[in-house]
Amino acid sequence: MDLLEHLTVVEETRSDINQRHNLVDVMFLVLSAIMSGAEGWQDIETFGDSKLPWLQKFRPFNHGIPRRHTIARILRTVVVESLLEALLNWVNEQRTYTGKPIIAFDGKVLRGAYRNDSKTALQLVTAYDTENGLVLSQQPTKNKKGEISVVRQMLDVLNLNGAVITLDALHCQRETLEKISEKKAHVVVQVKKNQPTLWNAVQSQFQAVFDAKKEQVVTEVRQEAHGRKEERYVFQLKAKLPENLVEKWPTIRSIIAVERHRTEGRKTTIDTRYYVSSLSPRHKLLGHYIRQHWRIENSQHYVLDVVFKEDESRIALEGAVENLALFRRFVMNILRQCDCGSPSQRNKLKQA
Repeated sequence: MDLLEHLTVVEETRSDINQRHNLVDVMFLVLSAIMSGAEGWQDIETFGDSKLPWLQKFRPFNHGIPRRHTIARILRTVVVESLLEALLNWVNEQRTYTGKPIIAFDGKVLRGAYRNDSKTALQLVTAYDTENGLVLSQQPTKNKKGEISVVRQMLDVLNLNGAVITLDALHCQRETLEKISEKKAHVVVQVKKNQPTLWNAVQSQFQAVFDAKKEQVVTEVRQEAHGRKEERYVFQLKAKLPENLVEKWPTIRSIIAVERHRTEGRKTTIDTRYYVSSLSPRHKLLGHYIRQHWRIENSQHYVLDVVFKEDESRIALEGAVENLALFRRFVMNILRQCDCGSPSQRNKLKQA
């Protein structure tokens, strides 16, 4: 099935009476406009008016292009769960696997998406296939703490069998890790002092190994760019937690320390971050999975803000803003798969 066929399953809450504009027509218009650089309702209307003959090669548009306010109202009526289903079904047809799929979960604030109070700006949690660069799903949350329950809801919906799930320290929660295990997936999650007892146990186990000079580097990465040198060393150990922690965290099999040396000019800083995983400590790719987690920042958040100007968008119409954000992610997925010789996502938009 092509993308337009998947969009036919999307539901809306508009009355059947006096529907001038077909929903799939409008969604195709929005996707095409965003893919050509449109950032707001006026941009979408202008694109449609100038490209109607081309749009009609694929969809009827019997009543022409709707006005910008009408486009916003129609998008507001889209049932977001059905739009997510269309995205997920389409994306799963496009994904290819080389080894274990790595799925990162992370939150993003749409900083311009509010009316009177910036604290009410829309926040979205995204599941992101880091290897293929594809957004798998998104859900809104009212605040940072709300991410915990939202991620658990997303874990229930997605097919995660055999995947490696990467999470930041907020999600180092027993219930979350057990849910991932129930889905027959593995996890790599950062540990910070929001879980003080676990953090102390992990840090102490590594410190004893370092003090005895028995540490072994599993992965070593050296990079140099923009006058900055960075070296990263990954250490992995079998988790030997106290009995009370083994009972509380039954899925943890290994602990990981990532030591980073960063040199700028004559100044060198060293910091160490700790992680836990359900994978074996002998697994050679644990460091790779940790590194891949940050691709959601560099490959998704950065592209949405710099290429699609998402943080600058002042669209705040309830319902429509979430759906428009999902359409941006649809388009980003399309760009990722476009093998048109363009060197960047921005250049692909210009070419479109």
